[in-house]
Amino acid sequence: MALVMALVLLAMPAAAQDLSVGRSLAIRWCTACHLVEPNQSMATDNAPSFPAIAARPGTTAAALDRYLSTGHTLMPDFLLSSQERDALVAYILSLR
Repeated sequence: MALVMALVLLAMPAAAQDLSVGRSLAIRWCTACHLVEPNQSMATDNAPSFPAIAARPGTTAAALDRYLSTGHTLMPDFLLSSQERDALVAYILSLR
């Protein structure tokens, strides 16, 4: 199964890979608090949706990367690699 997934990812353009990986990370790590997909029905009231984050005027790739690179009192530290952060940032920005 892992080999099949690796072959699929190799055949996809890099941008699509980032979005796919970012979406998977968001679903795995962020859905407990954030609405990360249009069809998601539950999240907390305390966390903004990913589309709302993406729509903020100050939301840039650099700003999101900085935010995801530092510890936060309201957000667990998932210790994302730089590639994972890049993929998650690409996914969030794709929701504009």
